[in-house]
Amino acid sequence: MAVREQDLRVGNPTGENFGRWLQYIPGLLALLTVGYAGKIAAKYVPHMEYVLFAIAFGMIISNTVGVPKLLEPGIATYEFWLKAGIVLMGARLALQDVFAIGLSGVGLVIVEIVISIAAARFFGRLFGLSEKLRDLIGIGVGICGVSAIMGAMGAIDSNEEESTYAIATILIFGAAMVFIYPLLANFLGLSDQFFGYWAGLSIDNTAEAVATGFAFSEAAGNYATTVKMIRNALMGVVILLFALSYARKGLTAEVENKGRFLWVRFPKFLIGFLLFSVLATLGFFSKENITAIKNLSSWAFLMAFAGVGFRARFAEMRAGIKPFLVGLGVETAVSMATFLMLLLAGPYIF
Repeated sequence: MAVREQDLRVGNPTGENFGRWLQYIPGLLALLTVGYAGKIAAKYVPHMEYVLFAIAFGMIISNTVGVPKLLEPGIATYEFWLKAGIVLMGARLALQDVFAIGLSGVGLVIVEIVISIAAARFFGRLFGLSEKLRDLIGIGVGICGVSAIMGAMGAIDSNEEESTYAIATILIFGAAMVFIYPLLANFLGLSDQFFGYWAGLSIDNTAEAVATGFAFSEAAGNYATTVKMIRNALMGVVILLFALSYARKGLTAEVENKGRFLWVRFPKFLIGFLLFSVLATLGFFSKENITAIKNLSSWAFLMAFAGVGFRARFAEMRAGIKPFLVGLGVETAVSMATFLMLLLAGPYIF
């Protein structure tokens, strides 16, 4: 049947929309290939999870031969696969387990966010950064990395240079921590639960936090993801408080609808994660269903972690020496403080 001109004009699946979907296929195949190559490589290296290989292979390609434009649309979907993997992961965790982690983690997360923002302000003043840049770094480290910075940009009316420096700083340390944290954990002999909480509390971007947890073990990945979800859920609240503070100083416009502000910045995939957990708790899924969902989640994560590697382009990580040093100070303070908090709180929550 011939394709009508109207079909192409209105975006019928046989016309424009179909062509739009096709552009994603090369990049999706690249994610799948690199992720699976990491899985194969991990079989030959004892005590190394496929996550690290998938990220490393993506980083090598991205920073040597580069990523062809043909692959970019598909590779850019890695965040979708990350969120899909997290949502599906809910089927593996009973709601009581999620709440157990959540209740013990909320207090730790709040303290972590306060430490991050306070450290960013301290080191930012020390190195002469602008107020908005140091707050962007503090928000990024404290909550969920690049997503939090992008959410806060409009709220505090930061300029492009400040936002770029903050994002580059976050990307530098996010890429490094994926490899450093598992090495430290093995050296220190940390348990899956301790490490999962630590990664979930202290690593900035959701993708890197989840990847770091799974780079240690599946159990650690589950803990890291759940704790990280608490930080993500608080993003709207923290950014709203900053928006109100800057508005009172006359530096930004007033927030007209606080409820809408919070909803726009709330991570919607968290609702899906909790929904799957509720269904699992109610016995909605059979053992076969859970096995199939777990496999789907694993494949989604595999593609997401390959995308994390492709995204880690060193040319985009030029944060400037001062933002870098501030980021180093904040990341070190948060890592050490959360580690100490877990040592002290461990007997009560583990």
